[in-house]
Amino acid sequence: MVAALDRKLFRELSNLRGQVITIALVVACGISSYVAMRTAYDSLFRARDEYYEKYRFADVFATLKRAPRALTRHLESIPGVAEVQTRIVERALVPMESMARPASGTILSVPPHAAGQLNSLYIKEGRGLDSKQQDEVLVIEGFAHAHGLRPGSALGAVINGTLRNLRVVGVALSPEFVMTLAPGQLTYDPALSPVLWMNQAALEAAFQLEGAFNSATLRLARDASPVAVQVELDSLLKPYGGFGSVARDKQQSNYMLNGELTQLDSMAGFVPYLFLAVAALLVNVVLSRLVQLQRSTIATLKAVGYSNRSITFHYLKLVSVIVGLGAVLGVLVGAWIGKEMMDMYTGQYQGDPKERRCSASRRPTARGR
Repeated sequence: MVAALDRKLFRELSNLRGQVITIALVVACGISSYVAMRTAYDSLFRARDEYYEKYRFADVFATLKRAPRALTRHLESIPGVAEVQTRIVERALVPMESMARPASGTILSVPPHAAGQLNSLYIKEGRGLDSKQQDEVLVIEGFAHAHGLRPGSALGAVINGTLRNLRVVGVALSPEFVMTLAPGQLTYDPALSPVLWMNQAALEAAFQLEGAFNSATLRLARDASPVAVQVELDSLLKPYGGFGSVARDKQQSNYMLNGELTQLDSMAGFVPYLFLAVAALLVNVVLSRLVQLQRSTIATLKAVGYSNRSITFHYLKLVSVIVGLGAVLGVLVGAWIGKEMMDMYTGQYQGDPKERRCSASRRPTARGR
């Protein structure tokens, strides 16, 4: 049989159903926002680290004017350096019919045997470059999706002042370009930030850099000091017009991505507790008012033999029902919102135009981890 206090509990829940629903919804907002943001943050954090590890994201990046490829041996001899990859990195203009002005982006060289290189490419569509073909190019996925480029598409690019007619053979992703900003661009928009990869021999000829390089990426040993390596690296590259090296945490794409994750982590630690604090205040107001109105009822219950513990537990059950309803609803809604957030981030980083329009008002945060 249902105890007298339980019947009283059901009656109070019915009489207070408006307040119960309101407080439960506030609790649900707090819990759902925590579940959504925290699960999205954890998923993105793990995905970033796994992606960087699998595709061998470099630890140090250096740019310079020009250096002979023979200098690579000296870079490899720096204490703490495990691997060195030299390459050509230059600016290129990509005119598109849908744009009033050409998009300013980056073009990088790919060596003949690129397997196992630092900052490896993931070919999402199509195939890799044929070292015997000089007009083939890989395009980063965000720019390709934004402009409808697919394997087999023709693409014009102004390389070192000369318009070249190129053929897209693949759509690629790189840990070095998860988020990119074109010169003068204030917000992340993959439609304005082309990244192209071209055969090394073709870029060497285009920029008169045969047997030379103007960019170096380094992977460090596990116990190496990045600062010490950078000092030695900058010293070696200074005679060749070195512009100074940067560690992974200051690399543009990683810096912006860490800023996004930091912002999401901060929101997950603030927004949910704001809702829960409001819910706690509402519970306190409702419970205090209810106890004040039922002082005579409480006195009667104590007179007929109910202990202080039983009466206290009765009111705690009232609170537990409200919080429990909000928690169940919050977890279910939070799981759904978390999935939608992951879809949004996936579309944003991979350049899905629909997802990009949904998140167009968001600004990339330039804060480190």
